[in-house]
Amino acid sequence: METRSAERGTEQSNPPSEEKGTPAAPRGLPLFTRLFLLILLCALPPLVGLGWKMMDTNEEALKESALHLYRAIAGDVQRSVRDELIRVEQDLTGISQILFEPGLGDDATRFALVGSRLAAPDDIDFVTLYAPSGQSVTTVKADEVPDPRVAPRLEPSLLEALRASNGHLVSHAVRADAQGEPVLEAFYPIIQKDGTVRAILGTQVKLRTLCDLMEELGEKFLGSRENVFVVDHQRRIVLHADRARVVAREDLSRHGLFAALSGDSSFKTNMAAISEFQLDGLEMVGALDVISRQGWAVAVQQPRSVVYASLSKMRRSILTALALAALVALGAGLLGARQLTRPIRDLVAATRALAERAFRGVGERVTRRGDELGTLGRAFDSMAVTLETKEREVVTQTQVRAALSRYLSPDVVDLVVSNPDQLRLGGERREVTIFFADVVGFTKLSEAQPPEIIVALLNELFTFATEIIQRRGGIIDKFIGDCIMAVWGSPQSHPDDALRAVQAAEDLRRWLDVGNRRWRARWGIEIQLAIGVHTGPAVAGNVGSEKRMEYTVIGDTVNIAARIESMAQPGQILVSEATRERIGDSGVELVPAGERQLHGRTAATRIFEVPL
Repeated sequence: METRSAERGTEQSNPPSEEKGTPAAPRGLPLFTRLFLLILLCALPPLVGLGWKMMDTNEEALKESALHLYRAIAGDVQRSVRDELIRVEQDLTGISQILFEPGLGDDATRFALVGSRLAAPDDIDFVTLYAPSGQSVTTVKADEVPDPRVAPRLEPSLLEALRASNGHLVSHAVRADAQGEPVLEAFYPIIQKDGTVRAILGTQVKLRTLCDLMEELGEKFLGSRENVFVVDHQRRIVLHADRARVVAREDLSRHGLFAALSGDSSFKTNMAAISEFQLDGLEMVGALDVISRQGWAVAVQQPRSVVYASLSKMRRSILTALALAALVALGAGLLGARQLTRPIRDLVAATRALAERAFRGVGERVTRRGDELGTLGRAFDSMAVTLETKEREVVTQTQVRAALSRYLSPDVVDLVVSNPDQLRLGGERREVTIFFADVVGFTKLSEAQPPEIIVALLNELFTFATEIIQRRGGIIDKFIGDCIMAVWGSPQSHPDDALRAVQAAEDLRRWLDVGNRRWRARWGIEIQLAIGVHTGPAVAGNVGSEKRMEYTVIGDTVNIAARIESMAQPGQILVSEATRERIGDSGVELVPAGERQLHGRTAATRIFEVPL
C-alpha cells in the first residue's frame, strides 16, 4: 500500500507525458469535422435509400395502375360495343317473333308490322328473310327506305357459322352503303325448339353510332379520337372515329399491338391483354379486349410518355423532398457536432488517462451538464472510482487464489475467496463419492530407488492425477503418502458425480500406460495403481482448529472407499454397489466381482469391477 501511494504521488507531481516532449499523435481531421461527417453519413444514405426505394415502389405502383386503367378503358369500350350489338340482336329477335309467332295474322299483316317496327330504330332500315338453305325469301323495309341490295343466296361458310352461333348475331362484312357510310352486314338465325334453324334474318347495321362512340370515348379517356378502334379477326378496322378508314377496311395486321400479343388469333376466345410496342418509331402502350361472339377486338393505345407522365412528376417531388431532408441533415450535423465536440474531448482525455490506469474523472465542465453527456460524465467518474476499488480487490483476490491454489482444489479456493465467512469449523451432511488411488508395492519401490526419484515420480503422477480428477469435476482432498483421496459432491454437487468419479478412474488408468513408458525410459521403473470408489453420506466441511484447518469429508463412506481400494489388485478399479446404483444405465460397463467382507464390518459388501 505504501508503494502504491508513492507511485500515485509521483504521477500527480509529474506533468503529463505530452508536456515532457513526447512525440505528438499524427494530426488528422478535427473531431468537429469527423462528427459532422459521421452525422451526415448516418443521415444521408438512409434518406437516399428511402427516396430511391420510394421511387421504385411508386414507379411500379404507378405503372401497374396505368396499365390497369388502360385495360379498364378497353373493357369499357368493349362493353359499349357489345351492348350496342346486343341491342341490334334484341331488335332482330323482336322482328322474328312478329314473323313467326302464331295469332298475328297472315304474311301481309306480319310484314306490315315488321315495316312499322323498322321505322323506329336508327341502326336498321330493313331485314331480309332467308330460308334455312340460305335462299332469299323476301325483304321487308321501312316505307321511306330505298330498295337495298341483298345477296340472293347465303354462302355455305356463313350458313355453317350461323348454325354454330347458338342463336346469336353473326357479323359478316363491313361495307359502304349508298351514301358512303359504313354498314355491317349481319345475320341472325331463328332457332326452333329442336335446335334447328327455322329461318335467317339478314340486315345491314349502320355503324355511324358506334363510330361516333369510338370518337367520344377516345376524346374522353385518351384525349385523341385516333386511339380507340375495333378490328375483326383479320385485323381490319370495323369501328373507328374516322368512318373513311372503316369503309376502306384498313389492314392493321402489322400494327405493333397485335404483333406484341399472343393468343387466339381469331378473337373467338374471351381475352384481355396489355402490352408495350412501337408505332412509327414511337413507344406506345396498348390494351386489347375481345368481343368473342363477333370475333372482334377492341384496342386502345396511347404514347408511353403520356401513359407514364405522372412518373416524372413523382420523381421530381421525391427528389425535392430528398434535397430538403439533406439540408435538414446538414444543419443537424453542424449543430450536433458543435454540441458534442467539447464534452467528447474531455471524455476522450479521461479515457486515455483511464487506459494508463490513472483513475481520474472528466471534470466539472462535463459532469455539471444536464443532458446525456453530463450523465455519461458522472457515470464515468463513478466508474473511475469503482475501477480503482475493484482493481485493489482483484489484486488481493489474485494473490490469495495464487497462494491457496497450491494447497486446495479450485472449487474450495472459490468457496474460500467468494465467501470468507465460511472459514469456520464445522460442516454439512452431503452425499459424496469417494475415490482412493494407491501405488501398489510402494514400500519395495522406495527401498530400491533413491528418494529424489521417488519424489519426482510421485509429483509427476499427482500432477496428472490432479488434472484428470479436476477435469471430471472432482477435488483433491489430500495426498496421503503415495495415495490420492478425491471427492465428488462437495463443495459442488452434480447429478452424475458417481459417474464422473468412475470415468476419472478409467482416465487415470489409461494415462498410467503413458506415464509408465516415460518412467521406464528415464529410470527403468513402472508402477500400478489400485483404485476404489464408493458413494454414500458424509460430513463435508472445515476440520481442525481455529488456527489450522482443512476442508475435508469425514464419515463411514470414506472408510468403506479406503477398504475397497485396499482389496483392489494392481491396475484394478473396484466400485461399490452404492456407486453402481447411482451410475445406472450410463454406458459404463461394470462386472460383478462378488461379495467381499470388509475389514471391521459384519455385513458383506457387493463389489463391481471396471474391466480393462
